[in-house]
Parts: sequence; structure tokens; C-alpha cells
Amino acid sequence: MRRDDSRSANRRSFLRTVAGGTVGLATSTALAGCALVDDDDAEPPESTATPTEASTATSRSESPGVGIYLGDDRTLQLWERWFGRTVDYYSIALFRGSWEDYRLENWPVEIDIESIVSDRSLIITFSMFPRGSEMRQVAAGRFTHRYRRLAADLVDNGMSDAHLRFGAELNGDWGPDTAVGRPDLFVDAWREIVAAMRSVSGSAFDFVWAPDVWKRQMEPTRAYPGDEFVDEVGLTFYDKGACYPYPTRCSPDCLRRHRECTWGKLLRGRGEGYGLDFWTRFARRHDKPLVFPEYGVMAREWVTPGGGDNPQFFRYFDDWMQDHVDVVGWHAPWSWTTGPSYIGPERGHDSAEYPFLTDASVEFRRRFGTPGRSSDLPPGG
Repeated sequence: MRRDDSRSANRRSFLRTVAGGTVGLATSTALAGCALVDDDDAEPPESTATPTEASTATSRSESPGVGIYLGDDRTLQLWERWFGRTVDYYSIALFRGSWEDYRLENWPVEIDIESIVSDRSLIITFSMFPRGSEMRQVAAGRFTHRYRRLAADLVDNGMSDAHLRFGAELNGDWGPDTAVGRPDLFVDAWREIVAAMRSVSGSAFDFVWAPDVWKRQMEPTRAYPGDEFVDEVGLTFYDKGACYPYPTRCSPDCLRRHRECTWGKLLRGRGEGYGLDFWTRFARRHDKPLVFPEYGVMAREWVTPGGGDNPQFFRYFDDWMQDHVDVVGWHAPWSWTTGPSYIGPERGHDSAEYPFLTDASVEFRRRFGTPGRSSDLPPGG
């Protein structure tokens, strides 16, 4: 179903405003500094070899599925042509201005939804409730009919197996449906939504419980709704903070050391014990797939500097996933066309604020795409 042109135009304007307004440090700021920060005693992983793009066009039939979030669905065809194949998953995020934004006809999708879901599974990120509503109302069952209507829309339009991510980054205090300070209420609200949506005939949704990879402002496991109400554990993490920014003058070896240090923090946590290693154990213990609905490289970030055009990030992550293929389900970078984490063809990059991440884009395609089938586009797009 296609949205009307005025809403699509407003959405593109909104995305540019958010990308430019909330992520605003200059690139030189991200490269400032003089030493590794928050180093603890973590030993960085060994660096990996860098074969050519074509040399890794190996079979990945047993690898985790791969998806993408773009924020501008008109770019999807170009992006997949660059990638060399159709992605397994496509990710969208709903607005939360009112309950009407949860209706299918008002979704922020700029091409026919049928053309997306015919060949891909859908990942949908949405808030537990829109503006003007409260979590306690959700937990009390006030909006059961709203979630049933959303579920019916999905089932009736070929999305009965969608992956549903709400209450995302619940252990951070920045979201409207955070669990910080109210973990029990969060659990009650989560269970109410899951029960309501599962009650719709034909539904086969996967409900993605999605904390940030690090501890943030609370112990995230305190807000775990229970195995009966969770199908997948989904993490948010980016190549930022930890051992960045780089020094002003940073050699290739200097870049590598900072990047390795940051990856080590992502694996083992930053002193509080939460990181990929912890969540791998957690997912195995609860017999849930570990998935990644939001992650990526980071050109820079207004609070925490990112690692910039870092191909090592995708090398480390791919190698890590191959070592944990028994538990990893799928991954979908948050490749916002107007934001600091975009990877893909350069023609799809829609930001004058953030630089195009050429090397990271090439490495992502080399690792997860089919480069040999995308010869009509140069490596950088």
C-alpha cells in the first residue's frame, strides 16, 4: 500500500532534520583526542586479514540472514542492485504521533508494501504507545483492541510472520517506553501487547525483546518478560564510544588499535559485564535466537564519537557471527540514508552532514552480499 506523496515528503524532511539536528559534531571533533579511553584491562582481538572483495564470494547458506533499514524505501532497489541480491529482511519504523500512525495505510513506507514483503521478511520497530498515552494504560489493557487491529492488518496483508520490535533500547532512559525505573510495569505492558497480538487468528509473529548491548541506566534483565512472551533477543550496538575518538594524528596502526579496543569493549562490556559475550550466554540459556535489528558503523555522534569509515567493524562482527552461528538468527544494519551509519551505494547516500563511508560499505557487501552480481556498480556505488 502506497502512502500519499505529502506524508512521504514530510517524512523525508523529518529524517533530514533528525539526522542533522541530533547528530551534530564535526568530523574533526570525532578525530580529536590523544589516547585510548575507558581501556580497562581488555585485550583487543587479533586483527584479521583483508582479502579482496571478489575472493570472499563464498557460500553463506548456513550464515545468519541479513537485512537492512534505509529510512527511504525508494532506495531499496538501488541498494539491492549494489548488494548483488535481495535481502532476507527489510526493516521499517513507525511514527508515534497518534494511534492512526499504527494503521497500515499510514505507515511511513514510500513504495508498495506488497513489493517489499513478497520477497523479504519484515522487521517493524514501533513504540508501545503513541504520544498522549501511557505505559500504565497499556499494562491495564486499555489498548488491547489497538494491538489486535495492528495484528489483523499484518495478517491480512501477508505479514503474519513479521518480527516485531517495541520497547527498543529499554535499558536506556531516552525512549518513551523505557523500562528504567519501572521494569515491572514494562513487563506487564509487554505481556499485554504480545497476548493481544497473538490472539488474532493466523498470526505467527516473532516478538523481539530488544535492549541496548550495554547496561546503560539499568540492569536490562530485570525487564525480561519471560520466555513465553519473547521469541528473539535483539540488540542495538554501534561502533562508537569506548576507545574513540582517535588522536589528531593517527597512523593506520593507531586506527587499528583504537578499533580493536572498541570491539573488545563490545564483546566484554565496559566494566559492568554487559556485551556480546554476556548476551550470547543469555540467549543460549533462554533458548532464543540472538538477532541484531539495529547496529552499524558510526561516522560520528553528538554525544559519543564513532569509529568513522571502519571496515574492521564488519570483519570482526562477521567472524564473531560465524563462531556463534548456532545462536545468531539475523542482522540488519540501521543504514539510514540521511544518517551517520549509512552503508551502501554512494548514490543512495542522502546527507551533506555526514561523509559517505566507502571502505565500510565495500566490506559489508564483500562479507554479506554477492559482489559478483553487482558489477554494474563500482565498489563505492
